[in-house]
Amino acid sequence: MKMFIWIITIIWGLQDALGESILTSKVFVIPIGPELFGVTEDSSQGTDFSYQASLLNSPDLPPWIHYTYSGKHHQGFLYGVAPKNQGNFTLQIVGLSKKTYNTNYKVLDMNVQQNENSTKYEVYLKIDNLRIDDAFNKTTVETLLDLFRKELWLEAKDVCITYLASAVEEGARLPLDPNEPEGVVLKLGSSAPFSEVLMKLEEEVKPLKKKFPCPKDYKRTSKEVLFRKAHFYLDWCSFKLISENQSQHQESARRGSSMNVIGRQTPEHAEWRWARPKKSDIPTRSYFKEILTTVFIPTLLLFILALLLSTTFCLHHEKADKRESTPMEGVGNNGVQMVQYAASERGTLRSLSAQPSSPSDSLLRSPRTSTERGNPYVRPNPPPYTGPTSLGTLRVDF
Repeated sequence: MKMFIWIITIIWGLQDALGESILTSKVFVIPIGPELFGVTEDSSQGTDFSYQASLLNSPDLPPWIHYTYSGKHHQGFLYGVAPKNQGNFTLQIVGLSKKTYNTNYKVLDMNVQQNENSTKYEVYLKIDNLRIDDAFNKTTVETLLDLFRKELWLEAKDVCITYLASAVEEGARLPLDPNEPEGVVLKLGSSAPFSEVLMKLEEEVKPLKKKFPCPKDYKRTSKEVLFRKAHFYLDWCSFKLISENQSQHQESARRGSSMNVIGRQTPEHAEWRWARPKKSDIPTRSYFKEILTTVFIPTLLLFILALLLSTTFCLHHEKADKRESTPMEGVGNNGVQMVQYAASERGTLRSLSAQPSSPSDSLLRSPRTSTERGNPYVRPNPPPYTGPTSLGTLRVDF
C-alpha cells in the first residue's frame, strides 16, 4: 500500500514538473477542479468552489485564453488556441472554497509545442444544439472529427479543431428558453486541400446566403442526414470553407501581428505606439473636384432648369396671343359674310344697356334674351328706322 502511494506521489510530481503541453494552432482544454489543488472531496461538492486564472504576476489572461465555468460538469475550463511562435509561459490559478473560505493556489506551467502540420484549410461551422461546455467533451469532439475523416474529408487525417467560441460571443442572441443551447462556433483545420464533397456542399448552401434570417431547420443538403444521425444540428447559412489566403486577419495599427505572443521582447519605441505614416504615403485630396461637385454642378442644373421654364412660359404666351387675334368668320342665312372678333370683353352700348340692373331683373327676362346675351357671336338688334319726313322727331335708341 505504501508502495502504491509512493508511485502516485511520484507521478503527480512528474506531472507538476512537466506541466501542460499544448500545440499551436490547435484548441486546448484544461479542466480546473478541486483535484487540481490536491483537494479530495465528493463530486457533489464541486459547486462550492470558485476559480480565478491569470498569467503569473499579471492581473488577467492573454486575449487568446478564455475561462468559463460549467454548471453541468461542476468545473472550470481554460480553453484557447496558442498563436504561432508562442513560447512557454506560466499560469496561476486561485481556488476559493465557499464553505470554509480556504484559498488554494496553483502554478501551472504551459509547455507550447509548434504544430508541424499547418492548418492551411479550415471549415467554419455553427452547431445550434451544443453549448460551449459540450465541446469540452472528448466523445462529442471525436464524433464530429470522425464524421469529417470518414465521410466528408477523407484526405484530412490530421483534422483538428482550430477555433472554438460560443455563438453569443460571435454576435448571436441568447435563446428565449434558458434550457435551449446557445450554439457553438468552431473551425476544423487540416493541411489537406478541400475534398470535392466539401466543395459541392458549399455550392448547395450558397442560395441560403440570400435569406435572412436563416431557416433554422433547413434539411435540404445532401449531407444533412449524416449530421442528424450524429446529433449535430448545423446552421447551414454559416457553413463556409476558408483557405489560407482568406484566413489572414488584419491587425490594428497600434500593435503588430505578434503582440499576442506572451513573453516576446519588442523594441521599446515600437511597443503600443502609433506608427506615423510618411507624408508621401498620405493620399492627396483634390479640392477642385469637391468645388465642382458642390458648387458648379448644382448651379448649372439650376440655370438649365430656369432656362427651360422661361422658354415654356414664352411659348405659351405667344400661343395665347395668336388665339385671341384670330378672326371668326361665318356666313349668315342671307348670304352676307359676317366677321367678328372673339373678344368677350367687347360689346355695343345697346348690349351693355340690356344688362339687368339687379339680380331680380335677370330672373324675369325671357329665355331668348338670356340666350342672346350668353352668345358673343350674335349681333344686337338694329336701331329703329325713321323716315326723312320726321326730322324733328328723330330719336336714336342706344
